Amino acid sequence: MNGSLPVSTPAKAAELPTVRRWVDTLRTLADPMRCRIIRLLEHAAGPGLRVGELAQALKLPQSTVSRHIKNLVEAGVVDGRRDGTSMFYRLASSTGPSAVRQLRALARDYLAHDEQVQADEERLLRVLEQRQRQNPDFFNASAPQWDTIRTQWFGESFHLEAMLAALNPDWIVGDLGAGTGTMAALLAPHVRQVFAVEPSPAMLRAAKSRIRTLELQNVTLLSGRLESLPPEVQSLDMALISLVLHHVEDVRGALGHIFRVLKPGGFLLIVDLMPHEVEMFREQMGHRWMGFAPGQMTEMLSHAGFVHIRRHTLAARKTRSRQDRTAVPDLFVMRASRPLDVSGL
Repeated sequence: MNGSLPVSTPAKAAELPTVRRWVDTLRTLADPMRCRIIRLLEHAAGPGLRVGELAQALKLPQSTVSRHIKNLVEAGVVDGRRDGTSMFYRLASSTGPSAVRQLRALARDYLAHDEQVQADEERLLRVLEQRQRQNPDFFNASAPQWDTIRTQWFGESFHLEAMLAALNPDWIVGDLGAGTGTMAALLAPHVRQVFAVEPSPAMLRAAKSRIRTLELQNVTLLSGRLESLPPEVQSLDMALISLVLHHVEDVRGALGHIFRVLKPGGFLLIVDLMPHEVEMFREQMGHRWMGFAPGQMTEMLSHAGFVHIRRHTLAARKTRSRQDRTAVPDLFVMRASRPLDVSGL
């Protein structure tokens, strides 16, 4: 090597339009105010947002916002649509130029936790609430898109997580086969104690990291298997086994052991696979059981001593795996209780 710098190769003529688009988009998104506008428009379900609404959320003059919107429209980042006497703006279609889509995603991720942007979004919520009060037909007009609107703002699972607050705050819960601690972390804020039991050391390390990050003081992580739970796991109000039983060789033995660590009146909640023919699960993921038929699971629970057995098939996913387009098996949930101890009556 002679220490000389590499010589750059001039862009080919056919590549110049793409290069110019990148440069123009970079120049447009270099302005932080335009990035804030993009972030607000991420939430612009339905018709979009007016310039005046954006100005209220950003606490800027309408003339300033109009100038930035003009630049964003010219760059292909934002689309405008007239509705009566109003002009609404929303983010351009995701099928637009790749440069725009990539840079828009970068801007969105970068600003996700910015305090100023969060303040913008809080003001936008108030602006949209005001729009709703002024338009009594808002819900009638929004009904076809309502699920999408709510998901864009609050995500797909907030209502399911909120329902966990219905749990008894005095309960002791066992998350048996806890994996990386996802369910334990969801349960912990709503109950007195969670015992998260997992046989895999790698999974336990991941769960420990999750619990430490979330600063959950009432989660105890333990190494153990369903067939031989640690001695600390006793007198559970609820035991949860989510997508675990199909890995267990002796399901009857595991259910019997779980029955013994439940307090009288405590219950077991099982989430698992319906019968299926996805051989990859057995060959590559170590499944011992190819799902469980309703009668099969009921018989095993009854044999273990459980009563009040209920089963519900979860909504069919009707999706296919990204790996090989195999149909994803359906899931079921079952609830079964240990009888109340009536010996002293």
